[in-house]
Amino acid sequence: MTSVFRRIRERFFWPTDRSLKKLAARVDDLERSNAQLREVVDCQDRLLREVCNMTHSIQGMTDTIRRAQIAEGSKADVRFWELYRNPNEDNREARKRFFLDMPKASGDIGLLQSALNRMLNDFADICAENGITHYWLVGGTLLGAVRHHGFIPWDDDLDAGITRDDLEKLSEVLSARQDYKITVVWDRIVHCRQVRFAPKDARIPGFIDLFPFDWVKTPDHGTFDRVQEFRRQAIEEAEADSLIREAWDKSVYVPAESDAGQRITAVFDAQLNEMREKGIVCAQPEAGGIVRAYDNMDHPNRVEWISSIDETFPLDFVTFEGREYPSPLNAMRLLGLAYGDIYALPNDIGLHFEHVDRHALAGIDEDLIRQFVHR
Repeated sequence: MTSVFRRIRERFFWPTDRSLKKLAARVDDLERSNAQLREVVDCQDRLLREVCNMTHSIQGMTDTIRRAQIAEGSKADVRFWELYRNPNEDNREARKRFFLDMPKASGDIGLLQSALNRMLNDFADICAENGITHYWLVGGTLLGAVRHHGFIPWDDDLDAGITRDDLEKLSEVLSARQDYKITVVWDRIVHCRQVRFAPKDARIPGFIDLFPFDWVKTPDHGTFDRVQEFRRQAIEEAEADSLIREAWDKSVYVPAESDAGQRITAVFDAQLNEMREKGIVCAQPEAGGIVRAYDNMDHPNRVEWISSIDETFPLDFVTFEGREYPSPLNAMRLLGLAYGDIYALPNDIGLHFEHVDRHALAGIDEDLIRQFVHR
């Protein structure tokens, strides 16, 4: 009985020499593991510091190279314009002459531009015939009109701004025509309603990008911020819809007439109606200005596309490929905000985003395009 009690007491109330040795061995193992872990953590810390130092070093080198590139580019600009400038010609005149003297596009791009020019002529005629007056050239088309009096030689599309009410009128007019149509897709990349004026004949390449504008009562920074808030809300609601998200996961361009496209339209239109109810967006008679439509706003270069009535209207006119088209009254200011010095040597030659697939363009029927242009 005593022996049993002793064994129970030794097992449960204090350790034996054997158990103490096992415990000491276990403690040693834990200390070794802990030392190894500390060594791994220290090694990771050293690597992290090295990576940080390398990142700072690379950033410093990148900044140095970038500054050197800017400096060399500026020097090259000075040398180029000094050599190009005629006697008794100032720098600005030389720059304007340089762009006006640029050769026109040829080959496939030249053929495409001839088709686009036909579209722009037809667009202007249709608008004039139907009392659609609030449209104007924007973007690269406005830049081309001011700088080249026509197409930028490497450009492959056209850009026009138009008020939402006139866009709706244009859509109604085109629904009864056989030659042109309005296409609408929802672009997930910039979460915008992509609106285009294009031939109904799918064999004709090219289109005019239409950028809608809304009338607003107060054209200031506060209004622009409020419009942005409604835009963010619409984007969040659209992305939270599983059907919309599934469609966008399959393709970043969702046709407005599809089931998912109709749901996106409903989300954005609901926010637009709320802006109208709150008096942010209004009808033309109440307007103090215009703002880039919130469902078509990709906020390029962080430019606040909002301006007062007297900054935009009455519309001015610019020459594009031999015909006059409307332009905003503040065209030079808008171009400066979007592009900086428009008479600086361009950086997008060869880097311009391709709106029309070059492989498809190479296979177009030239006779068909010529018939379209000269009809």
